[in-house]
Amino acid sequence: MSDPQFSVIIPAFNVQGYLRQAVMSVALDESVEVLVVDDRSTDGTAVLADELEGLFDTVRVIRPPQNVGLGRARNLGMSEARGEYIVFIDGDDYLVAGALDRLRAAISDHNPDVVVFGYSRLYANGVAEEGVMREPLQAEQPFTAAERTQILDVLNVAWNKAYRRSFLEATGIEFPVGYYEDIPWTYPLLASAGSIIGVDEPLYMYRQRASGSILRSTDARHLEIVDQFDRLMASLEELEIPDAMRAEIFTRGFRNIVTLTTSRRNRIPRNLHREFYTKARRIVKTHEPAGYTLPTSGDKWKLMRLVWSMDYNAFSMRLLVIESLNRIKSGSRSALRAGKTLLRRIYHNQRFYRLHRRFSRVDGSMVVLENLWGLSPRLNCLAIDREIRRTHPEMRIVWSVNHKDRGGVPAHMEYVVTGSHQYYRALASAKYFFLDVNLPAWWRKRPGQVFTELHHGTPLKLMGMEERGQEVAWFDGLLKRCQQWDYSLVSNSYSAEVWKHSYPVSCETLEYGYPRNDVLVDAGIGACAEARERVGVDADARVILYVPTFRERDWDSISMREIEEIAGALDDGDVLLMRGHYLAGRERGADLDPAIMDVTDYASIEDLYLAADVLITDYSSAMFDFANLGRPIVIFAPDWEQYRHERGTYFDITVDAPGSVVHSAADLASCLSARDYESSSNQAQLLRFQAIFCEFDTGHAARDVVARVIDGVRRDDIPRAARPSLTTWQMERKA
Repeated sequence: MSDPQFSVIIPAFNVQGYLRQAVMSVALDESVEVLVVDDRSTDGTAVLADELEGLFDTVRVIRPPQNVGLGRARNLGMSEARGEYIVFIDGDDYLVAGALDRLRAAISDHNPDVVVFGYSRLYANGVAEEGVMREPLQAEQPFTAAERTQILDVLNVAWNKAYRRSFLEATGIEFPVGYYEDIPWTYPLLASAGSIIGVDEPLYMYRQRASGSILRSTDARHLEIVDQFDRLMASLEELEIPDAMRAEIFTRGFRNIVTLTTSRRNRIPRNLHREFYTKARRIVKTHEPAGYTLPTSGDKWKLMRLVWSMDYNAFSMRLLVIESLNRIKSGSRSALRAGKTLLRRIYHNQRFYRLHRRFSRVDGSMVVLENLWGLSPRLNCLAIDREIRRTHPEMRIVWSVNHKDRGGVPAHMEYVVTGSHQYYRALASAKYFFLDVNLPAWWRKRPGQVFTELHHGTPLKLMGMEERGQEVAWFDGLLKRCQQWDYSLVSNSYSAEVWKHSYPVSCETLEYGYPRNDVLVDAGIGACAEARERVGVDADARVILYVPTFRERDWDSISMREIEEIAGALDDGDVLLMRGHYLAGRERGADLDPAIMDVTDYASIEDLYLAADVLITDYSSAMFDFANLGRPIVIFAPDWEQYRHERGTYFDITVDAPGSVVHSAADLASCLSARDYESSSNQAQLLRFQAIFCEFDTGHAARDVVARVIDGVRRDDIPRAARPSLTTWQMERKA
């Protein structure tokens, strides 16, 4: 086998929500080898990497003996690379469609040592902003860094470049240990390259994660930038880079350090400001190039001169004066904004919440639960309620419900009505929050409060930051609310991957299964008989449950005529349970055939699952929960292509189906009449579906969630076994 043209190295550590997109952006190109370096991830990244290796011939997974960090992971990938050129992709980023073709064209035309290409910053709200430094990439012919020093100003990272492997081997440069590892890598390579080509197109999507990046947080490890600067200058000397080029690189490295002493000094812990400044100033002066002259223009040139000439005390005082003057200039504008904010808050009448938040204590024994935007107790939240009452009877549990649903709250449960004084007090005072949605945008978690996001289903349709048709402000608001999460619950690795991508916030993923499914796992004959009695269906009837998803454009997926056609296919004694979506908000009632029961308002979906012999659904998440029972599922998809186009989905349910797939009411009637759903092939599909989507449902999810969140007890037996792979992942989404 001939060597590939590109070796794409993807270091991966805890990027379960993003790795699939990174790999699939390059893995279908047959001229590529994709080296995924799993740096001993502690989430589901390792299993996902192995899955991708099994799916694509071009992908190979490499693992160091222990976690080694980004730089060494890249070095390990390079040691295994066979391609003519090496490209790096961080595990949470990806290349745009056609990127490798564009690089291939640039290489074919000019055969350079290094190709530098454009990128876009991709924000969680879906906005993509192209990199601002484009002019250095617009040269029509190959050049050197000495000929176009502006190339040194393009973002100083490893991943916006393609490198000739023989050139890298000749220089002997590798990534160092620690943070800011790109500094002593990029500058020496650009300075050493005999030819550079620029591609002024955004080929790389650089994801700006809302949280989780050391480079955007306050951390002592930022001090390592000084050590990397030290390594950089030593490397330039070892490579015998000319003095003029060393001076150019020195200025840029010095500017990077100055940024951390001024506009971004909040990233350095306050107690280390003096140590950082003093060390940085000493190292910078140690490496001053011969005949060096400080800049008199350009970015931060004045601040660079201050750092050069002042000790820490004098510099801090000067910086304080500068910032005070800037605050005075903006003071009038800030006062106007504050006045508008105050009026808005009074208008929206949430002052009770603010008063309670300010003056009341967090009650460590108080729990607030809310499901489906204030509906009466049900689903995951209700299962958590029962478990807390069983294991922590001393705790006070308060349900948040809307006004019209308060009648559905059992008499023994305490509740508050949304928008009431008691509601504001509960949101300000409770320690624990278990919800399958979010609280209002104005709610802000207090120190000591704990928010567990239970979710209300396994997603087929695009969710969160990937929803289609939303405005940027909507995404920003959603992201702000999701940043309150401490825990996010999933019932399978698929959901863990999706949620980390569609809700990119820093929280702990609980791979414990859904509490509402506990009653479905290993459900006995007695439990099913009792459920039928509660629902009101005969013990010996064939019970078919129809659960469609919600559609924004209309309520019904099928007409009354089609419903009658389906009813006509039922045998005597059969019962068709019809359950509309909770957002649809209406029943059919007397319009129905006698063999059909409208159970839209029946609160317990779990009872309906237990009572049913067969589930019919289109794209509802009910299928993922019902699969725990091991009973047949029929996908009724009359408008699949339209739905997939309008709403967007993560995979094709008509291909990765749990059983029979029908596209018309006539076909559904035929399937029910002939009982085609019972075939051996459909049973095999169901078992595969169950293995993927019921992975963490063990029957004791409620117990494990309460133990983790309230008692601090971690599970150490989470399954990490190989599982079947979806064949139809939809990766065209941008965010």
